Amino acid sequence: MKVELIATRDNIAELRVDGRTVFIPYIVQGTTVSFKYEGETYSIDSGEKSSPVKRRHRDHSMTAPMPGVVLKVLTSPGQQVAKGTPLVILEAMKMEHVIAAPRDGTIAAVNCREGELVQPGFDLIELQ
Repeated sequence: MKVELIATRDNIAELRVDGRTVFIPYIVQGTTVSFKYEGETYSIDSGEKSSPVKRRHRDHSMTAPMPGVVLKVLTSPGQQVAKGTPLVILEAMKMEHVIAAPRDGTIAAVNCREGELVQPGFDLIELQ
């Protein structure tokens, strides 16, 4: 089984397991991320300790807070946005959720499209 660590957010690891993306609770000890999957315990050396720099990087990306369907993409790469500008509308748990810009900036990338099903932690928008 091939397991690759894609990203971490709060206490959830985004992993690629044999080509599938899964989200699994994890613990960190130094540079090692450990988690259980299908009854087995795995450890992956992330190569770097969690740091304020890594957390700041996450602030530059708008991520899906929960599984949902992208209803509308309201921005495009290169567009200047102000803090609070709606960027994406998700439908999750039978409700619409607006993903807004956390600060002023320029849209670096739009990583989703209307009608796409996204999982928690998926980078929807990248903001410079």
